[in-house]
Amino acid sequence: MQLEKRSLMIPKENKIILRILGMIAIACGTAAFINIRENIYQIICWILLIITGFYAVSYYDFIDAAFTAKNAADFYNYNEKDISSKKIEFTEEEFRISDEEHRLMLPKKFINRICIEKKTVFIFTDCENFYYIPKRILSEKQLQIIKEFV
Repeated sequence: MQLEKRSLMIPKENKIILRILGMIAIACGTAAFINIRENIYQIICWILLIITGFYAVSYYDFIDAAFTAKNAADFYNYNEKDISSKKIEFTEEEFRISDEEHRLMLPKKFINRICIEKKTVFIFTDCENFYYIPKRILSEKQLQIIKEFV
C-alpha cells in the first residue's frame, strides 16, 4: 500500500526531472573525470558528482522504494489487527467504515476520486487526504460496487 501510495502521490514530472538531472550529473562528471585530473581534489569531486548522478537516477526506483518497503513492513506489523477488524461497506450513496471505537460515513459527493491499484484501494477526499483499504479484505461484490461507485 505504501509503495502504491508513493507512486500516486509523487508527480511523474518530479521523477522525470530527477532522472534527467542525474543523467546530466553522470555525463558531466564522467567527461570531467576523463579530461580534467590535475589533482586529487578534482578527481574526488568528479567521482562524487558521478555518484550523486547515480543516486538521483535510481532514487525513485530503488532507494525510495527500499525505505518505503521497510517503513511499510513496520506499519503493517503495528496496524495489522486494526486494519482487519474494520467493517467496510460501499453502497450507491456512501462509503462506510467502522470498528468498535470509530465510525465514518462518507457520502459520494465528498469523495474526490477512487484509485484501484494492484493491492490497495485509495479513496481521496481531496488532493492530499485519503483512506486506504487493502484489497485482500474486500469481497468481489464489494470490489464491483467500488468500480460502479467510481
